[in-house]
Amino acid sequence: MEAGDEHLTAHELRARIEEQRALRATLINDRATADNEVAEARERQRLRRELEKERYANAAVRGEVLSLRGQRRTIDNDLAENMPGAPRPTEQKRPPSSSALAKSTVTYASNVAKHEFVWEVQGLSWLEQQLTQEGRECTNSNIFQVDPTDGYSTYMLVFSPRGGSLEHEADDDYQVFDSIPRGTLALIRRADDYGTNLCYRFFVRDASLEFQPLGEATRVAVPAREGDEPACFVGGPDLHSDSKGLFGLSFDELLGSEWVKDDSICFKVCIEEAAMKEHPSQGQVFVGKMDVVYERKPPSVEVPPPTLKADFISLLTEGR
Repeated sequence: MEAGDEHLTAHELRARIEEQRALRATLINDRATADNEVAEARERQRLRRELEKERYANAAVRGEVLSLRGQRRTIDNDLAENMPGAPRPTEQKRPPSSSALAKSTVTYASNVAKHEFVWEVQGLSWLEQQLTQEGRECTNSNIFQVDPTDGYSTYMLVFSPRGGSLEHEADDDYQVFDSIPRGTLALIRRADDYGTNLCYRFFVRDASLEFQPLGEATRVAVPAREGDEPACFVGGPDLHSDSKGLFGLSFDELLGSEWVKDDSICFKVCIEEAAMKEHPSQGQVFVGKMDVVYERKPPSVEVPPPTLKADFISLLTEGR
């Protein structure tokens, strides 16, 4: 018996009984909902294991593709002695005898893709409370792609008002971290075990609706992962700083700054990427694209012009 029940009248006790019966009906519905949520969670777990299995299978096929491409490169460079069509050691491919190598070029920018992405967060003053209800410390943008030829060249932006955890809970492929990153604004690349080269820079829109740079451009080589599971690349202006905040501002200061207009803040990121198509586990990775120019060589022996016609005319006219 709860305290105070002894003072209730019969009418009040009957009303309390009806309240409890109504509450039990609600709780039974909640239990059914919770049962469904558990079943859905188990199904998601099963699907994650199935997804991992498919990824491992694709990784094996990808390894075979890389191996075959390595063989192709070896054959094209005439470095293979025991493959069909390879020249014998004494046979060396040479340019035509009438040509000489005039220029050799190697370029490392032919595979660089560029993209700009703009993301606006509205209702900024409510963000912290709303994230509390969502059970996370950051919000995230939609996924966007930089290199259309590479399915792993996809990204999202995340924003944490207090520089907290960047576990966004939006997509598992974008929260595979070696350690949980903490920061205010960050760029997250889809989990991958291939390397990539990136140059990225953040911008924030000011009160005049112009984008101003947030720090300098960052250029980084993301190494391939050998023997480890794929992981996400994460880059941001204050990830490795003890002091968090855009332009050194706390979230409260940011709300009253020039960077927030009509309770909204707008970010832009400019990305250049050279995604790696080969993995070092399959052999040496070559990124530079080679090109050569040949020019015709002058003949090594000078041949005098023909004199037969002049000699014949001289014979007719002069008798010699």
